[in-house]
Amino acid sequence: MLKRFFILALALSSAAVITASLSLADDTSGNQPSGFRADFEQPVQILADNDLLDLQQSIYRATGNVRINQGSLRITADELEVTGFDSRGEEPEIFSLRGAPATYQQEIEPGLVVNAQAASILYDSTGGILTLQGAAELRQDGSLVRAERIVYNIETQQVTSDRGEEQVETIFRPRPRQQNQP
Repeated sequence: MLKRFFILALALSSAAVITASLSLADDTSGNQPSGFRADFEQPVQILADNDLLDLQQSIYRATGNVRINQGSLRITADELEVTGFDSRGEEPEIFSLRGAPATYQQEIEPGLVVNAQAASILYDSTGGILTLQGAAELRQDGSLVRAERIVYNIETQQVTSDRGEEQVETIFRPRPRQQNQP
């Protein structure tokens, strides 16, 4: 009975780490908008048709209609796999989502929603790198980046995009013009 409780507790704590890591809430510099922090004070809910936790191999898998909810954060995928979450910290902690497409949505500040989608979303929490691969799209406030591969370095806040057979497409929404008042 105690062993079952331990496994359940570990699975739930791993799920919390997955959600927090995928949503980039581990910035301690204070640069992230308050919407990020507010979400991580909310309960984490992971729904899937099936899941597996292998403590010996440090692997967690969820398959079939995977949905992760926490505050305004919404992640959907067909499959989720987490590796490298052992207590020794010898391997990078990698979160991998696959879907048709896998999606990410979060309100980062009131009225400002970030949406991303790709065939796969990979997050290396050790290196702070988020990679969208396969028909990748990143949308925010009317702006769009579309490419075969989009890589976001959380530490440097740099986004790089690589083309596949098509060119990278970036659309910037113009700022509203201020009207001169007499």
